[in-house]
Amino acid sequence: MDCSYLQALADRYLDGELGYLESAEFERHLRSCASCATELAETGAVRGALAAWGSIELAPPPGFAQRVIAAVEREPDAAARPFQRAVDGRLQEIDGLLGRVALPGGRSMLVRNLIGWGLAAAAVLIGIERRHVRHSRELRPS
Repeated sequence: MDCSYLQALADRYLDGELGYLESAEFERHLRSCASCATELAETGAVRGALAAWGSIELAPPPGFAQRVIAAVEREPDAAARPFQRAVDGRLQEIDGLLGRVALPGGRSMLVRNLIGWGLAAAAVLIGIERRHVRHSRELRPS
């Protein structure tokens, strides 16, 4: 079993969706390939953390709200920040030009936010592809 085939099966393996033979072949490859074993362990850890995320109760430390309020009160007035005013003005112009996108439930989203999220998603995908290409090059015999 080669590594690219293994990577395609990793999610199904973690979800327990592989048959007995596929699982055995998968595990045999993991015993002989430290890179794939490490990647599978990291993927499993991330999935576990994401699954537990909603069940973790986070409480702010004592006095947190008071410290935030005190820090905000110490901040200089926004009118004293000409750069921020200029940026805010340009963002409002952009919002006026681009408008909003309707979402289900009667909500809407600024188009500039949608564009920003799209750019962030593209950057993540490019990073994943670069990692995959680099990993593939490492596996090729020289």
